[in-house]
Amino acid sequence: MELNEKIMRKYDKRNMFYLLKNFPTHCYEGYSYFIPELNKNFDKIVFTGMGGSAISGDIIKVLLEEKNKLPVFVIRDYVLPEYVDSNSLLIVESYSGDTEETIATLNLGLKKNCSILCVSSNGEIEKISNKKSIPFIKIPTGMPPRCAFGYLFFPIYKFFVEKKLLMPLKKSFFKKIEDWVNDFSSVNNNKAIEISKKIYGNFLLIYSENRFYPGILRWKTQIAENSKSFSSINVLPEMNHNEIMSFYYPNWLIKKMFVLFISSGLENERIKKRIEITSNIISKKVKEVIEIKLEGDDLFEKLIYLIVLGDWVSYYLAMENKVDPTETKEIKILKEDMKKGG
Repeated sequence: MELNEKIMRKYDKRNMFYLLKNFPTHCYEGYSYFIPELNKNFDKIVFTGMGGSAISGDIIKVLLEEKNKLPVFVIRDYVLPEYVDSNSLLIVESYSGDTEETIATLNLGLKKNCSILCVSSNGEIEKISNKKSIPFIKIPTGMPPRCAFGYLFFPIYKFFVEKKLLMPLKKSFFKKIEDWVNDFSSVNNNKAIEISKKIYGNFLLIYSENRFYPGILRWKTQIAENSKSFSSINVLPEMNHNEIMSFYYPNWLIKKMFVLFISSGLENERIKKRIEITSNIISKKVKEVIEIKLEGDDLFEKLIYLIVLGDWVSYYLAMENKVDPTETKEIKILKEDMKKGG
């Protein structure tokens, strides 16, 4: 399909293009927020959230584990593990503020006397934070949660900067995000459009090394919600010990597989070799294999580049699929049915 403004107006009924285009502003504003004080010491960090609200924790975990000794955990559930205690920092993120799993973990964190920081635009989490005097970061409302990543992530990044656990961000970093978005929003032709056209009508598999798992998870969730499509993700070296044997059956599916390897240039030599060998093995069986080389000067920049690229790929794939990228009918049905009967 030839992408143009007429097609985008027809299927992008609530203008997700505008939200994606304004992602650099979301990031910069998010990083500019006032961060409330948390004076109590902690010996572990626990993120709770679901969907787009949990990706922040995944990325912070990767970044902190590079150079810090504090353990970081990400919980996507109604419950908190037993190791969460009064020495834990609990970071609670829910864009709507009404995510029932996240509200449950917030209440458990209060019972365990954790240090707590909440991020939300509204809802029950804001009410609980006000009632219990929990440090709270209020972010803008009125957008799909998955489009609020800039507001959900960058205040938390700044929190850890102020705790001297992460490096401050320079203006040049936000300029890079702006440049990437400008490239991907040019509908004449760009890398995101090229990838979306290759994916269209095929089954996408994405592989990366472990540190880029948050990025490829973001691809999977964005392709699911925006594009209404299935995809599969895995990491090396783990997939070399099992999934590499999967490329036989069902044969009709194997022939429709489009495989994407993420290359950062930061992999150790053994991982680089595994990517090369794995690509050679499965390229003889699937429809196509390509490698994406990430832009950016370090791990963090490359992760953000991967996320920005994936968001735009999912948008253009939605246009190829002729679906509204904002609409999430089945999620709404599930939430409504969950409310019935308590």
